[in-house]
Amino acid sequence: MDPFAVLGPLDEAVRRWVVQASGPALIDAARVLSTAHTARGIAVIVAGAVALLLALRDRAGALWLVLAFYSGAALTHGLKHLIQRPRPGQAESAVTDFAFPSGHAAQATLLYGALLVLVWRHTTSRAWRAAAALAAMLLVMAVCASRLVLQAHWFSDVIGGVLVGGLWLALALVVRRVLGR
Repeated sequence: MDPFAVLGPLDEAVRRWVVQASGPALIDAARVLSTAHTARGIAVIVAGAVALLLALRDRAGALWLVLAFYSGAALTHGLKHLIQRPRPGQAESAVTDFAFPSGHAAQATLLYGALLVLVWRHTTSRAWRAAAALAAMLLVMAVCASRLVLQAHWFSDVIGGVLVGGLWLALALVVRRVLGR
C-alpha cells in the first residue's frame, strides 16, 4: 500500500494549477532560485553567515548553525532514501534523488529559520527582527514554490520538507538551550 495514495488527488490538483499558472519567466526564476539553493549555493550562504558570526565573536552561534544545518540536511537525505518516493514524472529539472521530503524545502526552512534565530539573538531592534522574519518566510516560500514550478516535487513533498526542517530546527534550539549556548 502506498502511504502517499491518499494525498494523490491534492498533489495532482496542485500540480495542474501550478503548471497552468507557470509561464517561461516564472520557470526561469524558479530554476535560478533552485540552483541557488543546491548544496554549493547553501554552502556559500552558511559560510557567509559563519564568517559574520565569527566577526561578531559568536563562535557558539557559528558552531550551532553549522551543526544544526548539516545534521538536518543529513537527516533529510536519510529520510529520502528510507522512504524512496518517486518524483513527479514530468520533472523539469534533472533529478538524482527521491522526492519525500523535499530537500530544498527542508533545508531552506532550517537555514533561514536558524538565521532568523541568530538575528533575533544579535539585535533587539523590532524593525530588524521583523525584516528578518519576513525575509525568512518569503525565502522559504519562494524556494518551496520553485520546486513545484519545476515539477521536481509533489506538494506533499514540499510540505513534508518544511515540517522536517522546522522540527529539526526546534530540536536544535532545545539542544542549544539545554547546553546553555
